[in-house]
Amino acid sequence: MSLQTRSAYDCIDEFPLQWVRGNQLGILLSVVAAVVAQQAWALAIPLAVQLVSRWAGIRYNVFVRAFSALFPKNARTESRELLRFNNLLAILFLAAALIAWLLHAPTVAYVSLAMLTAAVIAALCGFCVGCFAYFQWKRFRARRG
Repeated sequence: MSLQTRSAYDCIDEFPLQWVRGNQLGILLSVVAAVVAQQAWALAIPLAVQLVSRWAGIRYNVFVRAFSALFPKNARTESRELLRFNNLLAILFLAAALIAWLLHAPTVAYVSLAMLTAAVIAALCGFCVGCFAYFQWKRFRARRG
């Protein structure tokens, strides 16, 4: 398949930074809306988006489609491996917060959401906490092996 016939959302190993930022903005807006509205069900939206994206790929990520146009296009990309790790972290934090909220453990829910929100804000500002954690994990495993 030639490059001209490929869709912008086909399976690739590197993703444009504006797609990543669009997803991060969608997560941030959803978490803020859930906390402000005090509605646990609102956390199901970003959780569902992340689960669908993990299962079906980035072409089905509603946040990427909705918000990536807000960010300038540039040549920087992020790898699929790091994005999948960060996606897993987002899923875990969102699931933990939703379950804690439904089990009437608001402190656990807010701590989970605070950690996710801090990571997303840091990523939007240019520092990927998940990438740093992934690097440390890989380094730890390399030293042990």
